[in-house]
Amino acid sequence: MKRYRTLEEAQIALIELLEEQGEFRGSVEELAEELSVKSEQIKPLLQILKSSGDVVYEEVGDEIIVRPATMISSLLPPVLTEEQQREIEEKVNLGYKIIACSTMRGVQSRELRSALGKRIVVYFRNGSKVEGKLKGFDRFCLKLKNYRGNILAYKHAISTIVYKP
Repeated sequence: MKRYRTLEEAQIALIELLEEQGEFRGSVEELAEELSVKSEQIKPLLQILKSSGDVVYEEVGDEIIVRPATMISSLLPPVLTEEQQREIEEKVNLGYKIIACSTMRGVQSRELRSALGKRIVVYFRNGSKVEGKLKGFDRFCLKLKNYRGNILAYKHAISTIVYKP
């Protein structure tokens, strides 16, 4: 009997497929076969990834075209001060992991899910930074909590995010 992937495993597999190939063109059944899921799971899977901002897709007749989503902020170069760049390099050397930056595109939702509930450091394009526990995120913003209370940070203003796994 064939083992089907969970919806979360299929999300990761689709993102990795798009990172390798750039896009997917084919039928729903072909995509289901590629991801090892049932055909009826493809539409909900695509809706989840579309709502999180990871992919865009369109249906043309019997064919489905899936591409990684690109946001305007991912087209802008990251803006870090030299001090921030040094601090990030030090944190990476201490075992921290970069989970998002303006050049990562579609992988950020997967990485942000792994950081939920953990302390993260967010570096902004204007040179400031904020530390706090990641409480949630969506396509456009992050919700953090620190000693000052709840913070809503818009992704378009963020340059880099790091955390200790």
